[in-house]
Amino acid sequence: MSETSGPERKSAGRAGGPERKSAGRAGGPERKREQQRRNPPGVPEGASAGWSILSYMLGGMALYGALGWLIGRWTGIGVLFPIGMLVGLGLAITLIILRYGRH
Repeated sequence: MSETSGPERKSAGRAGGPERKSAGRAGGPERKREQQRRNPPGVPEGASAGWSILSYMLGGMALYGALGWLIGRWTGIGVLFPIGMLVGLGLAITLIILRYGRH
């Protein structure tokens, strides 16, 4: 029982700590490659992914809605504005699926 006394147990625990850290450092490049495989560079994650998805959807609707509005005013066909917005939303969703749905 004297072999597992408090001070000896604490020193053994402290000696094990740095060893675990150095082993973690050795696996650093492997861990980084695994993370890049799961989440490729340039693809945001977390809250930034949400903001990117929202901006794709709003931007697609605004761009194609504006094109539909301009073409509708030029041709006199007013229904092109909502059609342009729906086309922009559909293209934005397609882009989101292609960009974020593969990992």
